[in-house]
Amino acid sequence: MKKKQPKTWLTKEEYNQLINHPFLPRKDDLIIQMLYGCALRVSELCNIRVRDINFENATITIWESKRANEPALVPVPVPLLKMINQWITDNNLSKLRFLFFSSQSKKLSRVQIHRLIKEAGNRADIEKELTTHTFRRSRATHLLDAGLPIEQVSRLLRHKHLSSTMIYLRISIKGLQKEINKIDQLEF
Repeated sequence: MKKKQPKTWLTKEEYNQLINHPFLPRKDDLIIQMLYGCALRVSELCNIRVRDINFENATITIWESKRANEPALVPVPVPLLKMINQWITDNNLSKLRFLFFSSQSKKLSRVQIHRLIKEAGNRADIEKELTTHTFRRSRATHLLDAGLPIEQVSRLLRHKHLSSTMIYLRISIKGLQKEINKIDQLEF
């Protein structure tokens, strides 16, 4: 039976505390920023090859997504794209190589990525139990809080049904508070 993971998410302050920690290894930093910035599932991250990254269009092609029968295009924030390009250059990665690899030149496993996330959280004194999915959940919540329409967040998350994305509305209180404040200002 699969162990249920905690439904945690990070505030923007906690996320910044984590990625700005001085002892966060470069590879770990890039992995965390990709999980967050692209709202990737751990299996999607593990399977990214250099050839899947389109620097001109700022996208990553995800070939094996959880619920898709066809490849999905994921937008990549430009600062993150620059970090990815530098990683590829510094590690002299060919087009066929996995973006993240172990010392044996094999792709990183889900277990290895889960372990580095847990270690990064401990180093940065994050009180919450972090999983790889924490970053996907955090990204969705932050985008909803910023006012991005739920349909667009759903598309980024590659959900088949909008109802899957609606779960994040329960978490996203800031967006609700912002809208209530707008209405209250009109009434008083």
